[in-house]
Amino acid sequence: MMIRIGLILMVVVFLFSCSHESSNNFIDEDELGFIDADLSSDDTYLKEKAKYADSQPGKTAEINRSFENAPPLIPHSTKGFFPIKIHNNICLSCHLPENAKETGARELSKTHFMNWRPKPEETDGLFSIAANDSVATKRFEKLNNSYFNCSQCHVPQTNVTVNIENLFTAKFREEFGIEQSSLNKNVNEGIKSQ
Repeated sequence: MMIRIGLILMVVVFLFSCSHESSNNFIDEDELGFIDADLSSDDTYLKEKAKYADSQPGKTAEINRSFENAPPLIPHSTKGFFPIKIHNNICLSCHLPENAKETGARELSKTHFMNWRPKPEETDGLFSIAANDSVATKRFEKLNNSYFNCSQCHVPQTNVTVNIENLFTAKFREEFGIEQSSLNKNVNEGIKSQ
């Protein structure tokens, strides 16, 4: 008898929860974003086709970072660089620290030689992510293979005009931030230790 009453109550609660309108205020996806333009409209367009640099490395002026710790843009042609593979990466031939001095290229950031994964905790042989979300920063002697695919973050630079107003204003805490990353110093910023 008790089992029947329990099942009936569960069915009633289920039906009530399915029929009850949620009081959550959902935002329509068309209202999301930083710009007031319909990106799928024929009226929103690039005023010109993007023209990427076709010059050799070291021959083009660099564009500053768009925001603090933004990956720098690639200032030279990338023709013939793709696909980038873990054992076939032409970028490393110039940008690894041991090659950068000789080639005059920008040296890979120290962040590319570190582990930024969440710090695991072991309890009775089971691993879990640390309760305070701290990051296990570990330095490597060689490139962290998580960074082998350069084009995952770095893209060729281009000057292109769009008819969408950009309201974003970059703020840099340190003067060198427009040219260099400070991520390796402040990666744990904002994380509480418990």
